[in-house]
Amino acid sequence: MMARVPAALCLVAAVLLRGAASGGASYFNSQNAYPSYLVGQACSGAPYGYLPLSCGSSQVLSKVEVPLPRATNGPNLCSVVVTAQVHETLYTYQQICVDVYKCGKNIYEKECRLQCMPTNKCTSNVRTDTTTRAQCCTGFQPRPPPSLICSTTSTTLPPTFSQYVPVLTEPSGCPVAIGCTLYDCLKRQNLTEFLRLVNISDSTASGPNATTLFSLLNTTDSKITVFAPTNEALASSLQGLVLDPVLARNIVRNHLVVGMVDDTQLGNQGKFTTVGGATLYTTTVTYYNFNPAYSQYIYPGYYNDAQMTTDRFINGARIVLKNACVLRINACPGYPYLANTRQSGQLQIINSVMMPANETIAQIISNDPRFSILSVALDNLGILNFLNQSYPRTLFVPTDDALIAQLGPRLVDCLTLAVRGPLNNLLLFNLAEGVEYTSSLSRRTYLYTMLLSYTNVYTFPNGTILLGSNKVQIVQPNIPASNGVIHIVNGLAIPPSFNFGKCQQLVPTAPPPTPAKPLSTLLATPVVG
Repeated sequence: MMARVPAALCLVAAVLLRGAASGGASYFNSQNAYPSYLVGQACSGAPYGYLPLSCGSSQVLSKVEVPLPRATNGPNLCSVVVTAQVHETLYTYQQICVDVYKCGKNIYEKECRLQCMPTNKCTSNVRTDTTTRAQCCTGFQPRPPPSLICSTTSTTLPPTFSQYVPVLTEPSGCPVAIGCTLYDCLKRQNLTEFLRLVNISDSTASGPNATTLFSLLNTTDSKITVFAPTNEALASSLQGLVLDPVLARNIVRNHLVVGMVDDTQLGNQGKFTTVGGATLYTTTVTYYNFNPAYSQYIYPGYYNDAQMTTDRFINGARIVLKNACVLRINACPGYPYLANTRQSGQLQIINSVMMPANETIAQIISNDPRFSILSVALDNLGILNFLNQSYPRTLFVPTDDALIAQLGPRLVDCLTLAVRGPLNNLLLFNLAEGVEYTSSLSRRTYLYTMLLSYTNVYTFPNGTILLGSNKVQIVQPNIPASNGVIHIVNGLAIPPSFNFGKCQQLVPTAPPPTPAKPLSTLLATPVVG
């Protein structure tokens, strides 16, 4: 026997049943006593004050895109106003039946009603609709969320910093250009100065079989990655230069890397070969960027004002917009119905121009008479041969005059002629793994050296960089080499409590070399840019 339903529950069921019939015109009768001829007849189903649903058949009359402010909406976001003629959806009366529990009879009975419901057919009625919505401007798309990006590595905050606010390093809006070729993406990203170099380079090409940079970039199967400097970076770096086709071609070819390189491959000590045959090295720096604007209360007396930031560099140029292009078949003429993505090229936008060198660190030091003392010392110690190999390294080296001014002539003679062990350790302390241009070095607080120990890095608002506990200053930075980079300093960085061995008695008591400006002046200098 069926259990009896409480009266209160019956009342709720009755209210819900009648509420379900409230959308649009309807008939309801437990004895099915509605006009049967109404089934399938047209009706007006839209609630009062609402237009009927638009049907699938429509004609776009106009489409206007108006870019929205970048500061508040991010790049390439537009307000799109679409005016179209649309057909209205046909509504008909349809029978809907439900089983309803009858409290007095203790049984279920089928009750039916007629409901005005939309169909999949269109009426002959046509109206003009105007809709406005914010969406990506034509030719751009948003960056996929991190959960949809495949990566073999992950960054986890240390437990101490588990409550730190992560930095949103990706720009909002629609930063990724959609193109058929890399040339299309360069145009969409408005990299006009880089495209101007391409045109200058190709201006002397002639003949049907001539290889041009345009043909290399405008193919659907390029299999290269473009590291394109911003317009501002190119205009600043090339100011005053006469851009002949040979120079323009060399610059562009040194920014084209063989193979498809996305941001996950731009890690520490990465190595890539350009179309021009040069070697480029990558560096990644993850650091805490203190910003009171992101202050977060942790516990009484302590606020978190830091964000974790990761920057990627290639030969000192910072990636300012990573993976800035997606190549699609449906972006090419003649393929309107295919939407699959081709993985045949990539675009990385950088903030400076790369000028790769042909000489190694050892060759540059040996050929410059300013470094004659350390060049001989490096050779005698076997380090010079090491600096002639392809391992990426960063060398901090003083000139002969700076070395003598720092240590004195007697100590220099003792270290180079009599006791080589301390000098070997000193030179290894001024040699670091990887390629550290000042753009990445300035974001570090310490640097791991070839002596298997750390040296401190101090960066001031005006760009001055000091190294080591004795705070020697970089006076001529970023001399590129084919296997790294050289920074000229005003003395050797010396580890704390360093033992000069038998030369210890010759160590001068004078203070270490001072920077070009007093530290008080450096600290008071406002941040540039």
